[in-house]
Amino acid sequence: MIYNAMFLCGLFLMLVAARVNAQELVLRTPLVPARSATVYAGMNARMQLVNFEVGDRVVKGDTLMVLTRRDLLVRETAAQIALKKAQALQARWEVLHAKKLISDQQLENVRFDAEVAHCNWVTARMELDRTAIISPQDGMVVEVNVKPGDWILAYSAVARVIDPMDLEVYLFVPEDRLNAIHKNMPLSAMPTAGEKRALPGRVIGISPIIDPQSGTCKVTGLFLNAGKHVRPGAMVDVTVIKRDARSNGKNQ
Repeated sequence: MIYNAMFLCGLFLMLVAARVNAQELVLRTPLVPARSATVYAGMNARMQLVNFEVGDRVVKGDTLMVLTRRDLLVRETAAQIALKKAQALQARWEVLHAKKLISDQQLENVRFDAEVAHCNWVTARMELDRTAIISPQDGMVVEVNVKPGDWILAYSAVARVIDPMDLEVYLFVPEDRLNAIHKNMPLSAMPTAGEKRALPGRVIGISPIIDPQSGTCKVTGLFLNAGKHVRPGAMVDVTVIKRDARSNGKNQ
């Protein structure tokens, strides 16, 4: 039983990955992208083009992939032809109405038909536009889950785009140390591998609840431009300095 208790205690310390003393709290955790977007397909269709590969840079609005749906192309073309026809008819009837050759009601009916044709074309255009899968943000492509020729189901994840520069950490702080944490307090992250360079950051969020199972509270820290020095996913030791420790240092 003593061995089991020691094992459980050691396991808890490994999961929390914390080194605590009277002055600071150090937690080991990975750096993750502050902005990350999973890209989904909007319809059932076959993949026609994949324009970017893993590692490529993209900007918001870039067409990552193109699905093929011939039925939507035909529908949009037919709607466009119907719209042009309705607009041409409206233009001719506008001339006739100016010459008092048709009634106001007849002209109103033609205008209504042209508006309906325009709405039908816009709807068809929107459906066709959904075949283009657009990047929702600036960043880097880190996942591409499909290739040309694949049959894609609606709402399936096809790619992932991240901002590799601004990185975040999620710290799970023990309840008894939570009073020392406040929003905007400074953090320092030291990579566990590679160049030993301290990265400055700050607390940007504190969860309003405590996990009853672990007795910890989730604290989010932001490290601006940390991607210049480390890759997303890198393990770091994040130091949280207590306010009273900082004030004592100043007083000395």
